[in-house]
Amino acid sequence: MEESREEYDALKKLMGPLVVPDQDWDIFVKGTMVRRLKRDYFAVRAGETVHCAYFCIKGLFRFFYTLDDGKEFTKSFAIEGDFVTSYGAMISGEPSYFSIQALEEALVIEIPYGLLLELADRSRYWERFLRHSVEQLYRKKEERERELLYLSAAERLEAFKMKYPGLEARIPQYFIASYLGISPVSLSRIVHQSKT
Repeated sequence: MEESREEYDALKKLMGPLVVPDQDWDIFVKGTMVRRLKRDYFAVRAGETVHCAYFCIKGLFRFFYTLDDGKEFTKSFAIEGDFVTSYGAMISGEPSYFSIQALEEALVIEIPYGLLLELADRSRYWERFLRHSVEQLYRKKEERERELLYLSAAERLEAFKMKYPGLEARIPQYFIASYLGISPVSLSRIVHQSKT
């Protein structure tokens, strides 16, 4: 798909006050690709190596582990403005432990990992942006761990709604239950109790 500068605007906006020189930005645009992914497309499959990251312009992704008995545990979601990848697998070269699936048709920028390394090496702007992105991922991971360890299921549901406003209308309730670490029946009970 031919890239359009407009499709890169969301990523530029995410970069905030960090202004990347035109030459570095041109290298990024030429080395990446805008892709339209169908619903149910696997951006990452557990057990496979990961060579790129995606920036979500439009769409919704679910990150999940599949246990030996086939049960799935939802790790997180990615929406517009988020990066989609198994970062640990991408930097280590080892297979991913989890899968990432598009829950809606998505529009993404596909970014090869080699290009990210090249840009970070040649440009302090990209190096700072990558560092900031990794810091945000780490912060989200710590926040998620704290929620699972310290919050009740009802409090985790409220945290989910604050973190992903409007998302509950876009996904099946059993994905929310899986994310919260409870059964769909327990989730229904919590939702019913909050309405009374």
